[in-house]
Amino acid sequence: MTRPLAIVGLLALAIAAHAQVAPTSGPVRFPAAGEGAPTLAGELHLPQRPNAEAPVPGVVICHPNPLMGGTMHNPVVLAIRARCLQLGIATLTFDFRGVGDSGGEARDDATCVADVLGALACVRAQPAIDPERVGLAGYSFGAQMAVAACAAGPKVTACAAVAYPTGHDLPVAFEDFTTLQDLRQPLLFVTGTADQYASIAKTLTLVEHYELNARVIPLEGADHFFADPERLATMGTQVAQFLAMRLIGEI
Repeated sequence: MTRPLAIVGLLALAIAAHAQVAPTSGPVRFPAAGEGAPTLAGELHLPQRPNAEAPVPGVVICHPNPLMGGTMHNPVVLAIRARCLQLGIATLTFDFRGVGDSGGEARDDATCVADVLGALACVRAQPAIDPERVGLAGYSFGAQMAVAACAAGPKVTACAAVAYPTGHDLPVAFEDFTTLQDLRQPLLFVTGTADQYASIAKTLTLVEHYELNARVIPLEGADHFFADPERLATMGTQVAQFLAMRLIGEI
């Protein structure tokens, strides 16, 4: 006996709903936070999913200084993105205002926190992403903006800061790092032992002073630019594993 078409159709839908979904990627546009804010351009990458009904965690990754050539195609940003996708985390990379196809005038100050907040809102609006499991990562200037967005914005599960600029002058001028004072999220700081713009000792001092829930990883021999491919890959793995542990659990 031939099954009724309605039943066959329902079975096909059920099978499709539980079939693996291949990785996807594509351009996105979204507004930065705030009235009259510019529209920003980015790329959304979704990892392979067990089925269409399984939302995944997401991470916004912030690039280095827009006034010094920083873009979402920076090698450090791409290394973090690649490893996050391998571990099942969706990623949004984007250009800060005034960079690439993003509108507005390029800046290298706290104005760019609004860009990160806009990117977080974009990620949370994606049907395939669990809005309760969203993290941040950033490199250099992007690390500063990610940390500041953690303090200023909606709930972020965890934040990873790569080559967070502290300078090497001692003692620490705590008034320059007040964005850290209200942070209670799990944090990761990855800094090379040969970094020209970030000090591991100062980072540890800031963590202790502000009683942060943070782990500091000194990456032996790495400079601020992670020019060595092996150290670049190690950095990406450290960041992605930290985020996966907090957004997914055991990996």
